[in-house]
Amino acid sequence: MRSKYKWLEAWVDFSSDRHYVLLVRERLSGKIEIVDPAEHNKVIREFDNYEDAVHWLREDEYDQIEGRGVLDEDGGVDFD
Repeated sequence: MRSKYKWLEAWVDFSSDRHYVLLVRERLSGKIEIVDPAEHNKVIREFDNYEDAVHWLREDEYDQIEGRGVLDEDGGVDFD
């Protein structure tokens, strides 16, 4: 099965006692999605570009976990 996504990043909000994780991924169409893994990977926001997604995450005090996962044709992830 061919993956619908190009890459995946993890972002974390360290400002609270419970660190909250969101995932950012790019669809093959170029759209950027922010998904909540705690909600079964529900898409909570969609953006036309990466810069707008990063701006939204930084406003809410999220920090990127270093590295980006590249999705292969089978949907597996290889991290840089």
